[in-house]
Amino acid sequence: MDLSRRELLTASALALVSPKAAWSAAHADSRPIAADGAASAGTQPIVLCWNENPYGPSPAARAILSSTIPNACRYPDEEIEKLIAVLAQKENFPVDHIVVGTGSGELLCALGFLHGKGGGEIIAAEPTYAELTNYAKHAGAELKFVPVDKQLNHDLPAMRAAVSPRTRAVYICNPNNPTGTAISAAAIRSFVGSLPDAVTTIVDEAYLDFADTDGVQTVTDLVGAGKRVVVLRTFSKIHGMAGVRCGYAIARPDVAAQLAAVRMSTANIFAMRAARASLGDEAFLTDTRRRIIASRKRITDELQRLGRTYARSQTNFVFFDTGAPLAQFDHFMKTRNILVGRLFPPYNNWCRITIGTEPETAAFLQGLQAYTAKS
Repeated sequence: MDLSRRELLTASALALVSPKAAWSAAHADSRPIAADGAASAGTQPIVLCWNENPYGPSPAARAILSSTIPNACRYPDEEIEKLIAVLAQKENFPVDHIVVGTGSGELLCALGFLHGKGGGEIIAAEPTYAELTNYAKHAGAELKFVPVDKQLNHDLPAMRAAVSPRTRAVYICNPNNPTGTAISAAAIRSFVGSLPDAVTTIVDEAYLDFADTDGVQTVTDLVGAGKRVVVLRTFSKIHGMAGVRCGYAIARPDVAAQLAAVRMSTANIFAMRAARASLGDEAFLTDTRRRIIASRKRITDELQRLGRTYARSQTNFVFFDTGAPLAQFDHFMKTRNILVGRLFPPYNNWCRITIGTEPETAAFLQGLQAYTAKS
């Protein structure tokens, strides 16, 4: 797709804030293309590019969202307190260890500002989720990116070697986005134990609910042990509430207070009530997890059959080598009305595909087979 100079400038400016915003700007005028090569008018594409959960919100969350409309005129203070109390009970921590935000993304931005201001050094994997590091740039942070290892996992020994007297924080997205890989809790515990006491370890567990490998589990116990660790969770993934915006952090009280002080917004009443309802809808969450993991296996089984290299996913997406520049695969899938993930340098041939519903997964696999046959 050819972009005008204005479109390119807009996308570049948005990239300073959000890779997703930049991608959306660049594709704003890109309509899905029909199989005959013509742009299809009014046809909704199959959206497999944002790691969204197509099965949520849960029935309980949907009901409370609808019934809350008459109360939209009310401030959410009491509802925030109620959710914090529920989360504290769920996580087995006092309420002063819990910080709620408008998605874990807001809390990542706040942590990036907190640790990056005045030239603070932050260490992160490459590639990884860029919300924290992108925002930290605005505060003047010095960023150190450490390439993932050959299995596309966080290279913790190399990240430890990168720590300097200037290091204020290390960011670990586990499972990682965009690779989908995960490292064991034991490895993270050992890593944290080796760090200077003043360094904050930020562990983003947004996708942890989709992990099914032994040893891949939460590290909230490090918070309980008094370590300078922040664990982040979100309602965007397993709970299917990406558009509602709710996330939270778990940290020791002094770190939690520092984080709360630099939040940039107040959570809304819809998110607070829907989050509480979703937490109680365990049957729906269990079924959603089962369906996504089953579809993930369908995708990886087919990639293996086709001889495509892929990362071992512990998330609701799969990162794999298309065998050619991603732009070619992206264009081909658009001809089938399917939107796939954006580019994540230096993995220029790789695609991050979100796991959709069973029919959406089937459509993607048909497209993948057709692309392979053509290439």
